[in-house]
Amino acid sequence: MDHHLILSLMEKYFADKKPEFANAALREQPVTALLQDSLDLVDFLVYLEEALQLEREIDMNQFGPSVMNKNFGELAELIAKFLTGGTQFPTGTSSSNA
Repeated sequence: MDHHLILSLMEKYFADKKPEFANAALREQPVTALLQDSLDLVDFLVYLEEALQLEREIDMNQFGPSVMNKNFGELAELIAKFLTGGTQFPTGTSSSNA
């Protein structure tokens, strides 16, 4: 999965939902600057999942708590790696709740 495609979809999402940020350089924007509450985050993730036609959900818990300290460029790269299965994240997976 190409992180540039993911970043492009992120830009489209914010152009539609928060047009005041349409001209901002999203890649450098901190995640918390635009996704300030959990409902915003859920809506954002559902949008990405639908736009990418994913068969599985993007689970932000897999990226660890530090993801909220990242910018959208870094988040796009993390999501791309997650979707290609190329990276194991420190918090493990949420698929096993034993």
